[in-house]
Amino acid sequence: MSQKDLQRELRTTIKDLTDEKDELSDKLKKKESRIKQILIQLEQATDDVNHCGKKIREQEDEIKELKAENDELQKKLNPAEQDDTEKETEKVAEEN
Repeated sequence: MSQKDLQRELRTTIKDLTDEKDELSDKLKKKESRIKQILIQLEQATDDVNHCGKKIREQEDEIKELKAENDELQKKLNPAEQDDTEKETEKVAEEN
């Protein structure tokens, strides 16, 4: 091969490698961008889950309070039934 052929081959190889480098660089940028998008979505989903957990705890506390209030009102409305229930409980305790 002559000197010119070698130079031409070298230039072609350099051009091919440069093009390949540019393609890989573009792919890398796209993948990094996609990773950032996924991380943002993950953070949002985590925030949503934490918010839902907090709401569930608040509702559970509210349910407990309402049940306690309901029990108190039931006791006030039905004191005779409550006395009977207490008497039955005492009888069972005495028998044991």
